[in-house]
Amino acid sequence: MTAVPISDVADRAEFEAVIRGLREREAVVPVVLDGGLRAWVITRYAEGRAALRDQRLVKNPHEVNAFKGVRHAEDSYVVEGRHMLNSDGADHVRLRGVVASQLLPASAVAALRPAVAEIAGRLLDDMGTTSSADLMAAYARPLPELVMGRVLGIPEESILALARLSRRLATREDSASAGMRAAYNDAVDLVRAEMTGTPPPGTVLATLLDAVAERRITRRELVSTVLMLLAAGTSSTTIAIGHGAATLAGTASTLRALLESEETSADLVEELIRHHPPFPFSPWRFAREAIEIDGITIPAGSVVFILLAAVNRDPAVIERPEQLVPGRRLPTGHLTFGYGPHFCVGANLARMEIATALRTLFDRFPNLTLAIPYSDVAWTGLLFDRTITALPVLPQSA
Repeated sequence: MTAVPISDVADRAEFEAVIRGLREREAVVPVVLDGGLRAWVITRYAEGRAALRDQRLVKNPHEVNAFKGVRHAEDSYVVEGRHMLNSDGADHVRLRGVVASQLLPASAVAALRPAVAEIAGRLLDDMGTTSSADLMAAYARPLPELVMGRVLGIPEESILALARLSRRLATREDSASAGMRAAYNDAVDLVRAEMTGTPPPGTVLATLLDAVAERRITRRELVSTVLMLLAAGTSSTTIAIGHGAATLAGTASTLRALLESEETSADLVEELIRHHPPFPFSPWRFAREAIEIDGITIPAGSVVFILLAAVNRDPAVIERPEQLVPGRRLPTGHLTFGYGPHFCVGANLARMEIATALRTLFDRFPNLTLAIPYSDVAWTGLLFDRTITALPVLPQSA
């Protein structure tokens, strides 16, 4: 089967057409990514959901020598360090278990809502002093970064410096370049510096330090976990806030009216992230052995992705998949946050952040409009951090 090339394109409609074409082609398609790395993508819902629980698809690239010397620009967080996103089995359970109590329970997420609203309000105060603004730079990006600082227990100045390095590591630059190596080492040094202090009780960093003292995790695993949580927990939420705001600013007021209650805003957010997953591709997986899916064999050692942007719009299981239908109930749910043992540990926090961010934004600026057509907005990135480069808006008050 001929591999299909996939590139970073600025146009959203063009990218979505490529994704749709892959799903219509086969349930499993070989692709070639920018830079030459070959991979397999699973494009349909049933096969994708099964793959997310398939133990033959491992998360540790070193187990199968998956890259074979060909690195990809977005691979830093799977290659470097050791954390729950590049581990399997007992190690994954151990590393995930240390932070799950801070991120998963509804009570823990609800306790963070006032902090999210306070940070959002502060950023919007600043944005309201101008006649125009870049919503990504002024709001969608710093909000999740500052929230993650509260969650981790890292002061604002330090978390913003760390976030800048994290964003650098998510760019399309060669991950083995001197600049990227320096950025990664600087990020490690910043986390290590925070480890020498006393983080607020109940924060993720405090919990991780306790786990190191109890020898449940190593210091290296602590650093890797902090960097992974920052990268995954900020970029995905940033993308969802930016896309959600642009969608609501350019559509009828009936959609914006759903933000008036927590229940309907939750329904709206769920449909927004189903329709447009912040990460188009699932995190890295690697075939421990040859795997047959829908009559197609994925060779052992292959890089494998579930193409979330395709499976979430599979017409075989989702009626009117291309339309936004807030409140729709799917029998088994969308796969934006994954499924099975690697289901996103920060899913509930992300949902709350996105809903709070959009509700606060449109409460403050109910007449917010885009300064340019959404179709003219440029995107960058391919696998995970595929984000809006800039979103110029006119923050008009009521």
